[in-house]
Amino acid sequence: MRNLFFAVIAAAFCLFSCQNEKPAPKMTGLAGSMQDSTLVRLWPNEIDSLKKADPNLIFVDVRTEEEFKTSHIYRALSCYGNAPDFDQRIMKLGVGATVVLYDHDSSLSLQVAEKMRKLGFKRVYELCGGLFSWAREGKTLVSGDSKIDSSIVL
Repeated sequence: MRNLFFAVIAAAFCLFSCQNEKPAPKMTGLAGSMQDSTLVRLWPNEIDSLKKADPNLIFVDVRTEEEFKTSHIYRALSCYGNAPDFDQRIMKLGVGATVVLYDHDSSLSLQVAEKMRKLGFKRVYELCGGLFSWAREGKTLVSGDSKIDSSIVL
């Protein structure tokens, strides 16, 4: 009976203390511009769960074609994030597509995510740490040309 009493008191305390929480402060810079967007950053193991939930997940490697040929995630599309025609190519996927962006270390993919947010994409995921974190987790990478012709898809 005593344990039940303390459990009720603890639950009431949690309920009332959470109601007065202040909203998170607005961030500045690139992080601030993405705070209100649909970008979600995921680690490699979290992407495994996402792939199970959404088998139509599209991986987009935003590095150069040469870097892509060196190593990339299996079945990824290559679409260089700084290419002059990037916007036109990525729009071929449709703004409703679920996309995971990656590069070497998340430096370019975060910038590309911001571009895609401005273009109206709703579900953009970014691989935290890029290919470096993917490889550190022991995930498979492939090299050479992809069986998917990215120039046709994108």
